[in-house]
Amino acid sequence: MLVATVLTGALGIGSVARADVRTEARTHFRRGMALIAEGRVDEGVAALQEAYEILPHPNVLYNIARAYAESARYDEARDYFERYLETDPPDRSEVQQFLVAIGDRQAAVEARERARQTTEPGAASTSEPSSESRPLATSEEIQALEDSATQIAALAEATQSEALRRRADQLRALAVDLRGRMGEGSGARVVVESGGGGSAGGEAIGGGGGAQDPAVDPTLAIREAEADVYEESVVSAARFAQSPLDAPASTTVISRQDIRLSGLYNLPEVLRRAAGVDVMTTTPVDSNLGIRGFNQRLSNRVLVLVDGRSTYIDTLGATLWMTLPVGPSDVERIEIIRGPASALYGANSFSGIVNVITRPPGEPSTEAIVGGGNGNTLWGHAQTSGRIERLAYRIAAGYLTTHRFTREVGPDRVDYFTPDEYGDPAAATAGGFANASLRYRIIPELQVSLQGGVVDRLQNFQGTGPLRDFIARGPVAHVLGSIETPYGSIRAFYTHFDAQAQLSSVPRGGDPVRGDFVSGTFDVEAEFAQEFDLLVHHNLHVGASYRRKTVAWDYLGQAYEQNHYALFIQDAMRLTEWLSLVGSFRTDFHPLLPDPVFSPRGALLVHPSERSTIRASVGTAFRTPTFLESYLDLRNPTPIPGVHVIAQGSEIARGGVLQPENILSAELGYRNEEFEFLDFEINVYYNRVSNLISLAQVQPFRLADYSGGVDQGDFLQSYSRGTASYPVGTITFQNEPPIFDVVGGEAMTRIYPVTGLDIYANYAINQTFTTVPATASGVFRADEARTSTHHVNAGIQYRSEFGLDISVDFHFASEQRWLEQVFTTEDGGGVAYGEFDLPAYYLINARIGYRMLDDHLDIGIVGFNITDNRHRQHPFGQELSARFMLTVAYRM
Repeated sequence: MLVATVLTGALGIGSVARADVRTEARTHFRRGMALIAEGRVDEGVAALQEAYEILPHPNVLYNIARAYAESARYDEARDYFERYLETDPPDRSEVQQFLVAIGDRQAAVEARERARQTTEPGAASTSEPSSESRPLATSEEIQALEDSATQIAALAEATQSEALRRRADQLRALAVDLRGRMGEGSGARVVVESGGGGSAGGEAIGGGGGAQDPAVDPTLAIREAEADVYEESVVSAARFAQSPLDAPASTTVISRQDIRLSGLYNLPEVLRRAAGVDVMTTTPVDSNLGIRGFNQRLSNRVLVLVDGRSTYIDTLGATLWMTLPVGPSDVERIEIIRGPASALYGANSFSGIVNVITRPPGEPSTEAIVGGGNGNTLWGHAQTSGRIERLAYRIAAGYLTTHRFTREVGPDRVDYFTPDEYGDPAAATAGGFANASLRYRIIPELQVSLQGGVVDRLQNFQGTGPLRDFIARGPVAHVLGSIETPYGSIRAFYTHFDAQAQLSSVPRGGDPVRGDFVSGTFDVEAEFAQEFDLLVHHNLHVGASYRRKTVAWDYLGQAYEQNHYALFIQDAMRLTEWLSLVGSFRTDFHPLLPDPVFSPRGALLVHPSERSTIRASVGTAFRTPTFLESYLDLRNPTPIPGVHVIAQGSEIARGGVLQPENILSAELGYRNEEFEFLDFEINVYYNRVSNLISLAQVQPFRLADYSGGVDQGDFLQSYSRGTASYPVGTITFQNEPPIFDVVGGEAMTRIYPVTGLDIYANYAINQTFTTVPATASGVFRADEARTSTHHVNAGIQYRSEFGLDISVDFHFASEQRWLEQVFTTEDGGGVAYGEFDLPAYYLINARIGYRMLDDHLDIGIVGFNITDNRHRQHPFGQELSARFMLTVAYRM
């Protein structure tokens, strides 16, 4: 009913077809550029100004300035070029030289006009077109041209700018040509007949569209106006900016507007909008991601990046979202790449990538937001960003506290306790973060960046295997530095964890499985990137990376370190205007694997039209064993007093080397962006998955195995004083024998029927077929269906001109069946598999807000699971209840 009401009202008060802010701005921008090309400069500039008002972009300022310059309206051109320079663009030197040239040109024209008025007193008063010859260049102007060439050449050497070198060469060549023409003429000056209607002051500066006056001075030419300022682009699919139509994989972009209008403080909840993405929420601050299947607790098959920096905890291979020092207000956009990406990113990019791209430093803005609601929720965030000459900066900080949806053990249970050091046993999270980023442009083609962040807050999350409800706390910090040049980049980061984790509720006298955890990850990557033409156009990327991991964790028994190396290459080739080929290949060297791991990927893209693409791709990916899966050495308590299970990694158990998980994927897709009011995409895919790593069944000890000793070192069957218990057996990790064949597809669309209204809808189907070798025995995933066969997502966003914002998102997932390990008292106790059925569920999130004070103040009400349909998204997860929050934001 709410969706229908909003849609009807919006259709009633809306105007002609447009879309979200980016698409609305794009519509005005395209219209403005078309008008300018027709010579209707004032109308075109007005449309560009409207586009800039909707969504500011520095290149719009450049296009306006260029339009004025081409019309010889130098004063207006100067104003907009100076505004453009305030954004510290990479072509700063060229534009500055252009402004100098404008001044020189104006001065020369004024001097010539004064001289003409002196020799021809009546010329200034006549309004009739002159039939006299007028100068194209005087000797003094040609000399000034040569001097400018010398100055630009010196600047080019100082900045090592190829563009400025070419400009200097052009100026010298022009000066030589003009002197030659002087020699052929009168010897005094080169002249051209005035065609009538144009005065000396109306001479246009070169490089524009439309008919050119032959008197135009080409020395003032600058780069062409930007034609695709508001086109959507992605950088994660191929490691460089490109249109989704040119990407070698299926992509979805969630914009800053999508995030702001949702009002959600938990970023994974926003990802539900994307087709093929399975978001499994187990606590208010713990969500696990799967792309096209195989989701799980502590999910480790989707690579999560923040500004290209991997965020997974090397020990687990998983990303805990509350360890990221960013909030929703820090995010510029989120790119989701469906399908294997190990050919570029290595391990963990098994089924896809989520790249969280933060707002760049330098954007002049300051804002703060606070919110509060039920569940003891309190949320705050503040940020400021600006520029000091060539230095751009951004600083932000945030805070969040909220309670669990439900408690695994109620407060009335006297036989369980929560450790005092974790404070409120009902808390899901409490704490804050801060981040900062700097960018300094040394010369136009060279810039350095530095970024850092720190988080310190409590987090409630689901563990793995039979261990369920965990709570952790401790600081996480990172620093990232990069150098970007015209030939590639070098990037390095270091991430440090120092945390403690344990079960959140412990039986009186039981073992909380507390573990102190300290880890460090150093990662450096060098990449050569260059575009060139050799038979066809190439965009070549070649790189190498090194990653050093160290960990000291009580669960592992001792400290470990690993060194990983990788080489990769990718070439995006445009064979014709309508046909492209992208080939990628990566080799990874893992210290526990005897052989390197190879990851190829290829994609063929056919463009039936300028705004549509047919994409066929095939590739492989892998996931290597984590520290946990390799080195675990833990006495795992059970609910049975005096009994524990010994959990061991593959290297400790010496049961054989774990092989990497493997996936072979093939995909066929079609994307269409032909229409201003509609985008749509259709994909079908096939995945073949093998060697999945999971916990094996418990291998029980026999009576004869027990020695009767106490703490006998490596003798596993001995009694443990620390846990006051005997072991009943061992459990370790294995490569599962079954092979999984997955077929599926996605259909998605985004519709923009009227101004301010944005409607999206998508459907995903996923079906898994399992082949179990005849020699395999035991319980495997073949007996489960943890991925919903059907997923449906739909929603609307409405932004009124008078300040009202409405956002509604609907999500549906069909039933699931899970196999999970549980403690049991049967057969002497230990760990066994249990089967859990989850019914289908739906989830509706919504926000209504009002903007006032010229959009500086924004007040909103945010609702999560607004129908309060209590449901679980994992058998061990908390029962999701409704959460509402009032937010107030002020933006300067």
